[in-house]
Amino acid sequence: MKRSIGVRASRREVVRVTAGLGGMAALQGFGAVVGLGVAPAMAASMNTTTLRSTSRSWLWAAEDFAIGAKHFEKAGLNVSMAATERGVNHDALLGGAADILLGAPQQNMRVQILGKPVAIMAGFVNKFASNVVVRKEFADKAGVTEDSPVEAKAAVLKGLRMGTTGPGGGPDQLLRHFLRLAGADPTRDATLVPIRGGSAMIAAMQQDQIDGFCLSSPTSDLAVSKAGATYLFNMANNPPPDLSNFLYICASITAETAKNKPDELTAYCKGIALALKAIHEDRDAFKTWARGWFSAMDDELFETSFRNNINIYMKTPVPTQEQFDINVRFLQEALKDAGQNPVPDDYTFEKAFDLRFARKALESI
Repeated sequence: MKRSIGVRASRREVVRVTAGLGGMAALQGFGAVVGLGVAPAMAASMNTTTLRSTSRSWLWAAEDFAIGAKHFEKAGLNVSMAATERGVNHDALLGGAADILLGAPQQNMRVQILGKPVAIMAGFVNKFASNVVVRKEFADKAGVTEDSPVEAKAAVLKGLRMGTTGPGGGPDQLLRHFLRLAGADPTRDATLVPIRGGSAMIAAMQQDQIDGFCLSSPTSDLAVSKAGATYLFNMANNPPPDLSNFLYICASITAETAKNKPDELTAYCKGIALALKAIHEDRDAFKTWARGWFSAMDDELFETSFRNNINIYMKTPVPTQEQFDINVRFLQEALKDAGQNPVPDDYTFEKAFDLRFARKALESI
């Protein structure tokens, strides 16, 4: 099997923050910088900070749109956001690097069942929108396309070097899930390579360090248009049936923040709720904003990227029991694969979520 050296991030890495949203990196300028964004509502009475794994992606666009379209301002809140360029960030949340962490709910669930004082406050995205792309030659050799059966597509991953955001992150979990569906052992039958940032993922593929990767749009779209890749799994537009209503991006908080900043958290949820409502009710306005936000993309890539992501957003920030159940089943697979203890029987929806702030926010809209 081919092997490659990935770029790994230390758990003790200090989150670097730079002023402003400038300095977008090469290769269409997304996902490669650590930055700080400040909402334009500088006269608002409240402030909060958020953290994410990458700087610009459709996965985080509900928050970015809430800033850019002044939905947070309507809620009386300033929001500052930063990116770490690594897949798992709950140590940073618990260490007080930010009030709110954006990421996959299963990351939150893993630390919750270990007894850490964190909870999921709101949801943004209900598609497992980390897409799997591989070099087209591998898909062609296997005779599969994006419309092929799930198991046939999953089998293509055997023996490949696949880029991820790191162990425990959503892309890593999804690749392991598909490898298991193909009857493969994720630890032996493929090489999962941690790589930080979308531009680095593209570069690794162009330099033959990896054979494909799992990451959200627009990085996956760029790989298809510029790096000789093809979609194996477009998780936004053609997900496997069991992952069609999958809570993928959520906002997590610590118990301390919930206690000390209830008004800020309610205002944050209101801004997100307004943004989600606008995305569904005025797609042209969202598209106009997104064209400016992803200004480094050429027009063709932007149109593809927009089509691939417009349907990934929840209608409200309140997750459901069904979404919790699907995530728990998915997490059980991952824990079993890793030889770890299963999810406790008494781990419930009520223990995983603290939806007081999102529900209160909806009452005022």
